[in-house]
Amino acid sequence: MAVTVGAPALPRALANLIAMVRAELRDFPELNRLVAGVESSDRFIALAIRSATEDWNTTIPLISRVTYDTHPSTYLLVLKAKIEIFKQVMVLQSRNHLSYSDGQGATVNSSDKAPMLQSMITLFVSEYEPKKREMKIALNVAGGWGDSVSSDLAVVHTVWGEWA
Repeated sequence: MAVTVGAPALPRALANLIAMVRAELRDFPELNRLVAGVESSDRFIALAIRSATEDWNTTIPLISRVTYDTHPSTYLLVLKAKIEIFKQVMVLQSRNHLSYSDGQGATVNSSDKAPMLQSMITLFVSEYEPKKREMKIALNVAGGWGDSVSSDLAVVHTVWGEWA
């Protein structure tokens, strides 16, 4: 089932993820004092979600491919999407950075948030990467061994009635 968010109809799962990412970013017109409307369009958030999914799919160990609606961790997917959005905004801020002076000593910096964005990216990446690595390893082990690794002791205990 699809819902309409903006112009094209989006699958409900993607629309829900976009809403979650937007909520995490607090990117709402009423909260944006310096930006008219929202800073990141639904299209750019969807692109960030796609990039986050591809990051998961291309990180070793290579286990079964996922999509945004089959990703094993919504938390990690949203966190990585936030990282991707901050990277998008940082590129834009860097490209549009301009310092100018009026000749009277007043200096204005336009689009000078790239260093602050880089700090936030570093903070979020330091949380995301270890959690992603641990989850991929756990899923890989579970895929090979199941949810637990059996032991011959299980048979001994069952025979002696301790676990019967």
